[in-house]
Amino acid sequence: MIEVQKLYTEIGFRVSGELLKQLHHWEYSVDEIVFQEQLATGSYKGRYSVEGFLLEMMKQAEQQEKIMPYYGAGGSSGACAYKFRLNGSKCNLRVEHSLTGDALDLEADIKEANALLEMVREPEIQFSFLPYVTDKELDHPWTGERNSMLVCKIAGQEYETLTQWKNWSDEQALTPRYIYQFAQVSLGATGFTVKVEDTETGDVIEATDYDNW
Repeated sequence: MIEVQKLYTEIGFRVSGELLKQLHHWEYSVDEIVFQEQLATGSYKGRYSVEGFLLEMMKQAEQQEKIMPYYGAGGSSGACAYKFRLNGSKCNLRVEHSLTGDALDLEADIKEANALLEMVREPEIQFSFLPYVTDKELDHPWTGERNSMLVCKIAGQEYETLTQWKNWSDEQALTPRYIYQFAQVSLGATGFTVKVEDTETGDVIEATDYDNW
């Protein structure tokens, strides 16, 4: 089940439970492939090269039975994009791995979220080299545990940008016309870049509030 919330000032999606476990399992399997390829060859098919101290830290992670794929300086949150498309009582969720090109397609029933309770996204770091850099006790040590809920939403300036788009129809916001994409990044207040596609025209708007980064 995927919870959907449409307010006057935002649109939000929340994934939890068994569906999120399935999603996380798939992500882990792809990240593990990238990690092992980087360890074996020094890159993933020529992209995101690893060597020296970085490679040594990855080997330390492997010895501790962890995976630590490298997705660049801003890749600690992961390398996936989540695409939501509503279709009647169902929501199609497509997860795409930006490096490998692999994709996972899921479909779930829609549940209308409580309009009085705000959807809150908790910051999430999937991969941190910090424990391998310092021996000091950290105030907020990295555990590698994923959040119990995936919250993706468009609010604030990003929602304002979306509603001013010439292709935007508020009446069709929760119809198959639009695909809402949230791509993982380590910057920004939400941890995502935001794009919306109008499937009638193929036009895409980049709504990310980069000024808030």
